[in-house]
Amino acid sequence: MAAPSMRERYREAVRTAVIETAHEHISERGWDRVRMSEIAEAAGISRAFLYKEFGDKAGLGEAVVLREASRFIDGIEEVLAHQGSDAAVGLAAAVEYVLREADRSTLLRAVLISHQDSAPVANGILPLLTTSAQLLHLASESLASWLASRVPSLKGGEAVDTADALVRLTVSHLALPALSREEAATKITEVGLRYLGLSSPERIASA
Repeated sequence: MAAPSMRERYREAVRTAVIETAHEHISERGWDRVRMSEIAEAAGISRAFLYKEFGDKAGLGEAVVLREASRFIDGIEEVLAHQGSDAAVGLAAAVEYVLREADRSTLLRAVLISHQDSAPVANGILPLLTTSAQLLHLASESLASWLASRVPSLKGGEAVDTADALVRLTVSHLALPALSREEAATKITEVGLRYLGLSSPERIASA
């Protein structure tokens, strides 16, 4: 495969800068108050280039959300990959990662919870239901694959069912938090470990 040309590299660099700028504006001001002209000015590009690259405001919003979703899934997989064979420790680390990232990014939190009827629309971001469903599915899929490889005793679809339940339980906490992040991570992890018949890692058991 031929290496990207200088023009292609420049275009990708500008696109990345625009997405970063849009993400900052959405997080600070809310989706409803974001203006394409302001994004173009802040990114140092013309409005014509912005519309040519993203089509319209919805297209730009989708690009921002997909970038954030990609970071999120890559992060989950990286966390799980670094936990070795200890399923209990890995599960605790994955739950903590999801809650920490949702605290870090108001946009990510809004996407994760936007499929729930009870969820507020954070920062005025329009509910992106398709993206939310896809993101939850990918997160569940990554966790299920990891669980199946670490807990050989799981049968049939138990890994998938466990992963799906834990992801949805975590998202429910994000939508209507009743505990601190640390307390929620402990409770959610304990639920998963009890279902799997595993012992809690020391740092969770002593929390």
